[in-house]
Amino acid sequence: MGVGLRRAVKLLVHAASTVVVSPCIAIAAVERAVGKGEALFSLFAEWLSLVPGPPGVYLRAAYYWASTRQTSWEIHVGFGSLLVHRDVTVRARASMGAYCVVGHADIGEAVMMGSRVSITSGKRQHLDDSGNLSGTAGHFEKMKIGAESWVGEGAIIMADVGTRCIVSSGAVVIHAVPDRVLVGGNPAHVIRELTTSAAK
Repeated sequence: MGVGLRRAVKLLVHAASTVVVSPCIAIAAVERAVGKGEALFSLFAEWLSLVPGPPGVYLRAAYYWASTRQTSWEIHVGFGSLLVHRDVTVRARASMGAYCVVGHADIGEAVMMGSRVSITSGKRQHLDDSGNLSGTAGHFEKMKIGAESWVGEGAIIMADVGTRCIVSSGAVVIHAVPDRVLVGGNPAHVIRELTTSAAK
């Protein structure tokens, strides 16, 4: 099957998937329009996260494409994984394994994430503007993962990651990561720089 034909088939499947989840999309859109939070958006995201196999991948992609700030339809969201806020961007060819949880984030093109990756909405979610513990108001940040980066299984991302980086499995990223480096550990630190050939 040629590239053009394969893409045409994927577009048709995407269109069909969008029709299937259109009631969820419509209800989430009404919720957003009336400014009543994200309870219904999250409900449908959690429900769709449990649809197995390729149908689940396409249904989740269709739902997030229509319901989030800016998400490509050409993404792979694995079983049990979910985007927990509307304020998320997932760009084309980004992929995440099973049981990932993504908060406020901007995920670049062709980013690959293993299973059980957690991307938080920053490091101050339970603090108010004065830095004191708050039960109601939190400070949310949008975490950015640069294009073509790889994030290993079980990593926790609480700061930006540059382009063409590798985040080792189990790493806990609490400081911004520059472009083209391998990081690992808790807290994550730069292990070495990556050449162009090593980062591909």
